[in-house]
Amino acid sequence: MAYVVTESCIKCKYTDCVEVCPVDCFYEGPEFLVIHPDECIDCGLCEPECPIEAIYADDELPENQIEFIEINAKLADVYENITEAKDALPDAENFKDIEEKVHFLNIEVATEDTDSSEIKSNNILLYDNGEIVLNNSKFKIDELSTVDNIIFENTLLDNLKKDEIVNLDVEGKAYHEWAMKIMEFLQKNQFSNVQIRTLKK
Repeated sequence: MAYVVTESCIKCKYTDCVEVCPVDCFYEGPEFLVIHPDECIDCGLCEPECPIEAIYADDELPENQIEFIEINAKLADVYENITEAKDALPDAENFKDIEEKVHFLNIEVATEDTDSSEIKSNNILLYDNGEIVLNNSKFKIDELSTVDNIIFENTLLDNLKKDEIVNLDVEGKAYHEWAMKIMEFLQKNQFSNVQIRTLKK
C-alpha cells in the first residue's frame, strides 16, 4: 500500500507533508505534488500534516479520486523530487476549497505505448538518453550551451501552434527537471494547453 496525493492539492501545493517524509518520496510539478508509489513506505506521517486533507492511503481513497493512483504513479516519473518544505502557491487560499481542479493539471496520463511513427507536429519528445525531438530538430541536453538553449527555445516557439494541444512526451526520469523547464517555458509564453504524457519503456 502507498499514500496518494489527491485533487485537493492542485493549485495549492502545501508542503507540510514533504517536511515529515522519511524517504523523500514526494515529487513536485508546477501545480501539484505527487507521491512515488514505489518509494513510499506506508508510514502515514504525511497524511495528518496536510492542511487541506489531500493525502489518503490508496485503499481509502474516495471513489471520485481513484484516478489519482495512476496520476501519482505516472507523474512521479516526470516531476522533480522535493525534499524540503517551501511556500504554498500564491493563490492557495483561493483554491483550497474548490473541489473540481483536475483540469488545471493540463496532463494526460498515457495508457498505451506512444508510437513515434504517429508523432504530430505539436509533440515534443524527451527521451531518457537526454535527447529532445521536435519535428525534424534534435537537441542533446548535455550538449546545450547558452546559445544552443536560446536556439532551442526559439525552435519551440517557431514550431508549435498555440491554439492546439502541445504534448510533452517524457521517457523515464533522468531528465525530469527538463520536462518541468519546458512546460514552464511554454506556459510563460502563453501555450495554454500543455499536456505531459509518460512514455512507457
